[in-house]
Amino acid sequence: MDEADVRTNGSRGIGGSAIPSGKLSAILRVFGPAWLVMIADVDVASIITGLQSGSSWGYRMVFIMLVLTIPLFLIQDAAGRLGAAGGIGLGRAILSQYGRGTAVMASLPMAVSDFLEYVAEFAGIAIGLTLLGLPVIPGLAVVYIIHAAVVVGRQYREAEALLIPVSFVLLGAIAASAFLFPVDVNRLVLNGLTPLQPYGNGSFAYLMAASIGAVIMPWMLYFQSGATSRKGVGGGSMSAVGWETLAGALVSEVLMSIIVIDGTRISSSGGFISVGGISSAISGLGSAAPLLMGIGFVAAGFLALVVVSLGSAWGVLEGLDLKSQSSFAAVYLAESIPALLTVLLITDYIMLMLDLMVIYTMVVIPSLYFLGRSVSNRRIMEEGAYTRGRMAFYWGASVLVVAGGMLGVYALLQSIL
Repeated sequence: MDEADVRTNGSRGIGGSAIPSGKLSAILRVFGPAWLVMIADVDVASIITGLQSGSSWGYRMVFIMLVLTIPLFLIQDAAGRLGAAGGIGLGRAILSQYGRGTAVMASLPMAVSDFLEYVAEFAGIAIGLTLLGLPVIPGLAVVYIIHAAVVVGRQYREAEALLIPVSFVLLGAIAASAFLFPVDVNRLVLNGLTPLQPYGNGSFAYLMAASIGAVIMPWMLYFQSGATSRKGVGGGSMSAVGWETLAGALVSEVLMSIIVIDGTRISSSGGFISVGGISSAISGLGSAAPLLMGIGFVAAGFLALVVVSLGSAWGVLEGLDLKSQSSFAAVYLAESIPALLTVLLITDYIMLMLDLMVIYTMVVIPSLYFLGRSVSNRRIMEEGAYTRGRMAFYWGASVLVVAGGMLGVYALLQSIL
């Protein structure tokens, strides 16, 4: 594949001219991909992970959430810059550099993780419907139909127009919950804002890994690079993309910290929270509590469903060099329908989501590697290619993610064996 195939947008901005960097107008014009992927990162599985962390360890996981802002920004900023300066998504970048065989191998773990993510999001929506007092099966059917209608065209701009309002609904619901769950400031400062945490404890290491997996997921890399390239942002606006990514990273991890604090008010039976435990914990806080929590679960699940679907289309299908609408429909149906049926057949959603987050820290390794190789490739990135210094920060963030995940995987294996 020649360079013309690799670069689809070049360094031109929306409308054919470069967008000036470092200005609010530039940020507003490119706004969308980085914000959406960051807020979608606060998905149902992430919310469950945060609630469980707060229930089990109080404020201690707040420190981990805030620190994760750094690797989250560094890694997602690379994905955004690939889409802006390179003009392509990560799936296409892998295909152009390594060929179809490697692209297929890179796509398979993502396809599996997409299916598992669908399960988690549908399960979370079911929890939200329960908290809202709505019937689960008809509610899931309606959500599935709307979700399919949004993603079947694979058009980013149309999806963005719907998802940005949903993202602010989610943000508002979580932010409002902070007023329902009082904060013990002394405990927050002494336990939640200190680096001195029980990292050697198996339970803490497991939830720390789940928190890391909840922050860095494979579909996020594919979505941000793919959405940025499709928006035609251009290499001249990489600074604006970076500022949007930073803002999204800060907001998402503050929201996750609020969720951890909320979790301190939820008692866990047998060490792990349950849907019933969540309901009983918030039932005494007035009618607004289950309403806010239910809206949060449904909004988080729906937002993530659409973002994961589009990320899958741009990752798996581009990696396989498949472009037809029928190919997308086949992959989408193969992943989403079994996931929906799985949710209707099982009830232990909580452990499923936590284990999934821990496993993500290992599943994301190939995507992190290929993204790093792509943003340092001058043939793809031209003048936007990462320098050695910038690559050192990127690889350092990736190693931090994998190392933290390995602690959790070790704790998970110990509990199984």
